[in-house]
Amino acid sequence: MESRFLCPKCRSDLKIRDHLIFATETERGLRGVMLISPELGNYTIIHDDKFNFIEGEHVDFFCPVCHENLAMSDVDKDLAEVLMIDEKGEEYKIVFSEIAGKKCTIKLKDDKIIESYGEDADHYTNFWGVTPRY
Repeated sequence: MESRFLCPKCRSDLKIRDHLIFATETERGLRGVMLISPELGNYTIIHDDKFNFIEGEHVDFFCPVCHENLAMSDVDKDLAEVLMIDEKGEEYKIVFSEIAGKKCTIKLKDDKIIESYGEDADHYTNFWGVTPRY
């Protein structure tokens, strides 16, 4: 069994074959579909060539099923979350940056960091009691 990725609002599956699928909108109001690798720490994305976002721009992520915003507004306006259920049936919260070009993915269990990925992850780990490394 491969890991499943779910919307934290409606618990619909977000993974189709080898990609997580999201509806997205840039701060300039451009909308598009984005496919992201489900491999934690892999920042490969696929999107339509006409959906041009700018490095450093905030991109909101939405569930393509229930259309809820996946932002973690209570933690930081630039973070979004999904749920992951691994091969053993363990459920984790996966947090990622909504800033184009920022590489940050954090795996949480009971609001404790299990793993973090990406060169920008240290900028956010202090939200869960970990001091950032500079």
